[in-house]
Amino acid sequence: MDENTFDELVSGIEDQMNSERLQKQGAYAVTSARIAGLVFTEAVAGGVPASLAQEMSADTWIGLMGLPVVSSEENDCE
Repeated sequence: MDENTFDELVSGIEDQMNSERLQKQGAYAVTSARIAGLVFTEAVAGGVPASLAQEMSADTWIGLMGLPVVSSEENDCE
């Protein structure tokens, strides 16, 4: 097996693995969105104010996706 054939084989395997990884990540994101939406829906149905339910849903999404938490509130240090 020459060098070019090996490189082409490895490149093909890498492309396939990357494609499969991307598909899995997409499916995970969709499932995470469904769960976060369910948290919102159930919270509102249970009497939680919509603004709080939205925060709960966002926290769920962030936790499931493993995203860093970013606060938009300014903290006054006095």
